[in-house]
Amino acid sequence: MKKMYLSEICEAINGDIYPKGSEGEIESICIDSRLAKEGSLFFALLGENTDGHLYLPMAYEKKAVAAVTERIISDCPIVQIVVKNTLEALRALAQYYRNKFNIPFVGVTGSSGKTTTKDLIASVLSQKYKTHKTEGNSNSITGVPLTLFELEDDCEISVIEMGMDSPGEILANARIVRPETAVITNIGMCHIEYLKTRQAIYEAKCEIFAFMEKGNTAMVNGEDDYLSKLTSDKYDVVKFGISSGDYRAYDIVQSEKGVCFKTDINGRAESFGFRLPGIHNVINCMLAIGVGLKYELDAQMIQKGFDSFESSENRMKQIEIKGMTLINDSYNANPDSMKASFDFLSHKKGLRKVLIAGDMLELGEYAEKMHCETGRAAAQFGIDFAVYCGEYGKSFKEGYNGNNGVGECVLFTDAAKLAKALPGLLKQGDTALFKASHAIGLDRVFEEFIERLR
Repeated sequence: MKKMYLSEICEAINGDIYPKGSEGEIESICIDSRLAKEGSLFFALLGENTDGHLYLPMAYEKKAVAAVTERIISDCPIVQIVVKNTLEALRALAQYYRNKFNIPFVGVTGSSGKTTTKDLIASVLSQKYKTHKTEGNSNSITGVPLTLFELEDDCEISVIEMGMDSPGEILANARIVRPETAVITNIGMCHIEYLKTRQAIYEAKCEIFAFMEKGNTAMVNGEDDYLSKLTSDKYDVVKFGISSGDYRAYDIVQSEKGVCFKTDINGRAESFGFRLPGIHNVINCMLAIGVGLKYELDAQMIQKGFDSFESSENRMKQIEIKGMTLINDSYNANPDSMKASFDFLSHKKGLRKVLIAGDMLELGEYAEKMHCETGRAAAQFGIDFAVYCGEYGKSFKEGYNGNNGVGECVLFTDAAKLAKALPGLLKQGDTALFKASHAIGLDRVFEEFIERLR
C-alpha cells in the first residue's frame, strides 16, 4: 500500500480528527483489530452481532496509528477520525486510493466459477504485466475495498472479483473499482432464496457494467441463456462459448489430465490446454483468452498463463495419499458449481469415483428440488459412491437413486459424525471430491481426514 497521511485521509472521507491536528503515516488498513500493527488505520465497523468500537483498545495495544469511528471513544487514547458511517468511509477511502492508479481494472463476477476465472485471468495477465488480484474469495462489500488497499506502486493491471448477497452490492463495488473490462461467468441459482428469480440475479450481476463507457468491454459466457442476450450501446459486448458466441471453442478433448481445445484468433486456429477437466473450465479459459487478447497477449503467452495457474484455497486442491486421490473443493457450492464438479470428477481415474457432498445454502423454497436434481446429476455423471452431510440428504438421495444409479448413497446429519465415519468409507484406489457450502464444514472434515492418514 502507498503511504497516506491522516490529514489526507480525513479530507478523503470527510472526517474530523481527535485530538485536533493529529498527524501520522498510514501503511495499511484493517477492519479486524487482531490484524492491526504499526502503521495501521483501523475501521470500527458496525455489524449485526458486533461493534467495532469495542475493539479500539486492542488496535491501540497493537500500535495502530489511528481508528475511524462513528463516535468518540474517550477512554481509549488512540487517535480517532470521526465519520457518520464507518463502512461508507471505508468505501470512500478505497475509491480515493484506487484513483491514485492510472491502470486498467478488470472486474469478475458470476454465480459460479468467478474465483477460478479471476485466478485464470490474473495468471494470464501476469505473463506480461505486474498483476494485482483479489486473493482467495475476498469479494464482499468490505473485501473489495480491502483488496484495493493492497495495490502497490509497481502494479500495472488489477483483477478484482465481486460477489454479492443482495442487489446493490456489486453496484457499490463497481462504483469504487470502475472496471474498464468486466467479466460475468454465468447466471445460476446462487442466492435464489433472497433474489427469488434468475432474472433478478442477472440484473444484480449486471451491476458490474454500471459505470462502463465507450471503449470498455463486457466479456460474458455466450452459452448462458441470460448472458447470451446481453447487448449495449454504451460499451462493447463480446461473448465466448462453444455452440454460440463471438469466440467459440471446438475440437474439445477431455481426459484425467485436463481439457484441450481450439479457438480461432484473427482467422487462425490456436490450440490451448488446461490441467483441470470439465466443460465449465473451457468457458473459464475462453473468458481468460478474451481478456488476454484485449491486453495484447499472444496465444503463447496465454497458454503460459494457463500452465502457471494456481487455484485459490479449498478450490480443486488435489492431494495423493495412501493410494487415494482427494480433491478439496469445499469452499462453497450451488447447483451449477456442483454439476461442474461432477463433470470434473467424471474424468478422473480411480477404482471408485466418490462424492463427499453437503447442503447448498441460500436456495429457499427451491432447496429440496435443487438437491434432488443435484443427486440426479451425480448419478448421471457416473459417481460410484455418494456420501452426503446435511439437512437435504434425503432429497439428494432421492435424486441419486431415482436415476437408476448403481452406486450407494450414505447420509449423515452433521460434519462431526461424517468425519468420524469417513476412514471406514474410503479405500485405496478411490478418487474422492469434497463439495458443499462452506458453513457445512467439509473443509474441516477434509483436513481431519488427511491428518488421520498421515
